[in-house]
Amino acid sequence: MIEQIRNQARKLLEDGDVDVVIGYAEGSDPCRTTPVFIRKAEDVDKLIYDPRCINSLPLYLNKRHEYTRKGWKKTAIIGKGCDIRAIVQLIAENQLKRDEIYILGVPCEGQVSHPEKWDGSLHDGNRATKCIGCDVMTPHETDFFPGDKPDVDRSNPYEVTSPKVANLMELELDKRFAFWRTDFDRCFKCYACREVCPHCSCNVCITDETTPSWIDPAAHKKGVFSWHLTRAMHLVGRCTGCGECTRACPMDIQVDLFNQRMKEVVQDSYSYKPGYSLEDKHPLITYQVDDREDFIK
Repeated sequence: MIEQIRNQARKLLEDGDVDVVIGYAEGSDPCRTTPVFIRKAEDVDKLIYDPRCINSLPLYLNKRHEYTRKGWKKTAIIGKGCDIRAIVQLIAENQLKRDEIYILGVPCEGQVSHPEKWDGSLHDGNRATKCIGCDVMTPHETDFFPGDKPDVDRSNPYEVTSPKVANLMELELDKRFAFWRTDFDRCFKCYACREVCPHCSCNVCITDETTPSWIDPAAHKKGVFSWHLTRAMHLVGRCTGCGECTRACPMDIQVDLFNQRMKEVVQDSYSYKPGYSLEDKHPLITYQVDDREDFIK
């Protein structure tokens, strides 16, 4: 499979069809891979793909990052299914144009949850929770795919992949609040969750605004709760479940539990699944006369 990807990437660069290929290369130790930007055809042999490739590459397509402003007219990117969901959502939100991107889709059997858990194979003990029940292991939007692409039914409702979400929803409100209070006591507002998110697309984040100051910048309970709740609300109907926020958190706070729950709410209320359609807009920026109103109190 990877040889087919390399050959296609080489052809794209040689023909001048793309300016850069974003993919994965070997990392600093045998357990890690690293994102790589290939600009020369002779460098495509650096490209790899296996369950260690956990970074969400669509981050590098986000317009708020200066490394996407290098005058590239067209970018090729290696995408597993969950990455392509993020790309599709960026296009649907007009953060990207479809003709700016060439998607090299790869079939996926899942990723390891953390590099430290890699022991040479992928299994239930090290598989990322986002991969359980995944319906895009065969990517849904590609320009190139190695081998035959089977038809997959993706009409099923989104299902929460983490048992923790279901368990939390069964708790009384005071116990649920106590869970988050304990988790957020560890947060020192490093903003790693924001920096790795492909959908945090504001040029100036609300937490960096000083005139006026919307969110208390201090890493105490008020500032921490304000930050996480605001960010979660900004991602309602937009989060595609890459799980990078939780993976990047140095304090191992399960930030994406908020977003997993909100996915269910949006789907139940509007029958919308982010990252599956280039045309459908997320429901909080659209209006339909037959939208449900029973939740308005």
